[in-house]
Amino acid sequence: MDPLVVLVFVASALFAWSMGSHYTGAVMGTAYGSGLLSLRKAQILAAAFALLGSAVASINVIHTYANGLVPRASRVDIVAAQFTAAIVTTISTYFRLPTSTIQIYTFSLLGAALVGGLPVSGAGFGFVILFWVAGPLLSVGIGFMLARIGLGVARREESILTWFVILVSIYSSFTLGSNDVSNAASSLVALGLLPARLAGLYGGFFIAVGVLTWGQGLIRRVGHDILRLDVPLAATAQLSQAISLTIINRLGYNASINQTIVGGLTGTGLAVDRQKLNWSVLRNIVLNWTWSPVLGLSCSAIMTVIFHSMFAG
Repeated sequence: MDPLVVLVFVASALFAWSMGSHYTGAVMGTAYGSGLLSLRKAQILAAAFALLGSAVASINVIHTYANGLVPRASRVDIVAAQFTAAIVTTISTYFRLPTSTIQIYTFSLLGAALVGGLPVSGAGFGFVILFWVAGPLLSVGIGFMLARIGLGVARREESILTWFVILVSIYSSFTLGSNDVSNAASSLVALGLLPARLAGLYGGFFIAVGVLTWGQGLIRRVGHDILRLDVPLAATAQLSQAISLTIINRLGYNASINQTIVGGLTGTGLAVDRQKLNWSVLRNIVLNWTWSPVLGLSCSAIMTVIFHSMFAG
C-alpha cells in the first residue's frame, strides 16, 4: 500500500482517538460530577453511544465536510492538518483544558492552505470564528437565565432530573459520534479511500478507544473543577448546552460541545453563587480557546512543509 495512504488512515485514527479522549468530559462530566454515574460507567456509556452515533448517523455530516473548507487540499495537506489537530488536541487533554477540535482542525487546514497557496472558503472560516465566540456566550446567558428562573422548581423534581441528566449525557455521546467523527473521517471519503458508512465506523471505533483509554481527565475537570455540582445544577448546565447547540445547529452551523458545556456551567454558577466557580480554571480554559487554534495553524504550516518535502515527486 502507498505509504501516504497508510499515513492518511493513521492520521484519521489518531485524530479520532484524541477527540474521544478530549470530549468525554463534555458529554459525561455533569453526570459524573453530580454523582449519578461512576467514572467507569460514564466512560463505557460514552464510548458505546459515540460508536453508535458514528456508525448510524454520521453519513450526512461526513459528506458535508468531505468537500471541506479547503476543497483542493491534497493527501499531504490533509495528513499534515490531521496530525497537527491530533497533537494540539492531545496537548489540551494532557493539561485538562477543554477546547474545540473543529476550530483546531479548521485552523490546521488553514495553515496547510497558506503554505500551498490553496483557495479557502472565507465565509466558512468566518462563521467558525463567529460561533467560536458566540457559542459559549450564548450558553452562559441561557445557563444564567435557567438557573434564576427554574432552579427552585428543579430542586423539587430531583428524581426526574436524575434521569434527565443521564439521558442527555447519553444523547450528547451519540452526538459526539454523529457530528464530530466527520472531523477525522471525512478525509477518508474525500480522498476516495472509504465509503461514508465505513469511514464513520472507522472513526467511531477510535473515538470509543479514546474515551475508554484517556477520557477520565476531562470528566473530572468538567465534573468537579469548574463548578461544584449537584443534580439540579448539572441538569441546568446540560439543558443550557442542549439549547445553545440546538439554536446554532438550526442556523446551519456547528458549535463546540466543550465550549457550550463550560458556558452552561459558568452561567449556572454566576446565577447561584459566584464563589462556587473556579475562576483560575475558567481563565486557563478561555486562554486555551485562544491559543490552541493559533498553535494548530502554526504547527500545521510547519508540518505541511515537512510532509511535502518527504513526498515530493
